[in-house]
Amino acid sequence: MPPSTGLANAVMTGLVTGSIVALGAIGLALVYNIAEVPNFAHGELLMLGAYMALFVNKPATVPVFEQLTDATTRELSGLGMAVLFVLAAGSALTAVYLLGGVPALKGSWWPGDLAPALAVGVHAVAAAALGLVVTLGFPSIWAGLLLSALMLAWIAPFLEKVIFQKFRAKEASLATMLIVTLGLSFVLRFGTQAFYGGQVRTYVVPQVGTVFGYDIGLSAAKFFDFYVAGGGLTMHVIDTGPETNQTMFTATYSWLAIVALVGLTIGVAAAAYRWRRGGAEGYGASHTVGPKLTAALGGVVTFVALLSVLGGGGTVPESSSLSTRVRLSVMRASVLFIAVGMMGFLHFLLQETKLGKAMRASSDNIDLAKITGINTDRVMMATWIIAGAFAAVGGVMLGVLFSQLTVNMGFFLLLPMFAGVILGGLQSVYGAILGSYIVGLSMDVGIYAIPNIGSTYRIPIAFAILFVVLLVKPEGITGGG
Repeated sequence: MPPSTGLANAVMTGLVTGSIVALGAIGLALVYNIAEVPNFAHGELLMLGAYMALFVNKPATVPVFEQLTDATTRELSGLGMAVLFVLAAGSALTAVYLLGGVPALKGSWWPGDLAPALAVGVHAVAAAALGLVVTLGFPSIWAGLLLSALMLAWIAPFLEKVIFQKFRAKEASLATMLIVTLGLSFVLRFGTQAFYGGQVRTYVVPQVGTVFGYDIGLSAAKFFDFYVAGGGLTMHVIDTGPETNQTMFTATYSWLAIVALVGLTIGVAAAAYRWRRGGAEGYGASHTVGPKLTAALGGVVTFVALLSVLGGGGTVPESSSLSTRVRLSVMRASVLFIAVGMMGFLHFLLQETKLGKAMRASSDNIDLAKITGINTDRVMMATWIIAGAFAAVGGVMLGVLFSQLTVNMGFFLLLPMFAGVILGGLQSVYGAILGSYIVGLSMDVGIYAIPNIGSTYRIPIAFAILFVVLLVKPEGITGGG
């Protein structure tokens, strides 16, 4: 009898959920800290991003755009491909333009003094390359994700320029800004419903992919079965697609191998932490790859390497003292990896670039940053560009994860996003990431741990955790001194 899912599966599901929440919460925290906007329309930015991907993935279902598709094949015509290219390339150039107008296109936002003609050429080539990637990738969901990120990268700062900037110039209170964002959320949500209609939509996601000549089901679940027996731990991996219950591999780890695996992983992580904390290269704990991140990376690399080396061939034991199953598809795993990759990019940007340092200074004290010569208007636009791109990716991943798109999908995610930001600490992007994963884990582990409770209570469980934490530490996990 195959094992049933348990706590380990709930944890994995919670990590995937937390990744989606974090992609939205990052933009929410950035906009609040730098632009001072409690953006209750941020959920609608995720929803817009999800719907924008349909221009590539299912253009025949997009009103008006469907006129550019072939009536029989439902594929884009040559004119449709040209429009798609213009949408992608134009979005990239518009995002740059919003950083500072024509001077930004001429390279004013670049570090150093470069020839304006060179900057314009580089911007044009980069935009054309992005347009080609989207066009050649049609109708892939990944090409749709790229187009969605490019379009939200200018839509979000455009909203800042035409709405929030004007209220900020009149010194509108925080309560006024909150009401404005609520009104904007209704406009975006019901405007999208008026354009697309109220029916549920879906993406076309490939079911099978080929890796090294092996057909792997992308949407079908992979079963990771773990058996604890007298001889050690056995891991049995089953692919449920394209063929039913096809064994991928089986590996057995003796107790000695498990002890070595855990011990060496902890040892390498501890050594990496001590080495980095010692400032061997003069960077200290404040460098981009600090002691904690170095220890985490060293531990993960060591664990994965030893996992492949120490595992021996074996068979599924006939009897075991403990067994459990983890369900994970390639598409769900991609959500986790994409989120982690984008967080790594954001970490590098904040710690190692001139823009990132300006963003951190503006977050601490925007008036002081302006006095010291920082172009705070450009920083705000860059903040909205990042928030929009992250929201777009989060929205598309949410549509992939739940296999449906509705105009309310962003609104339903808004409460977990705010919970993650508040739980982690309002003044910290890193706190928002940590809080989002805690929210995601509490939502999915909670409905597993509490008997006779359905998924309806996922969000209330997360808020119960939020209340408990705030009672102990009102400023959030990473807030305060």
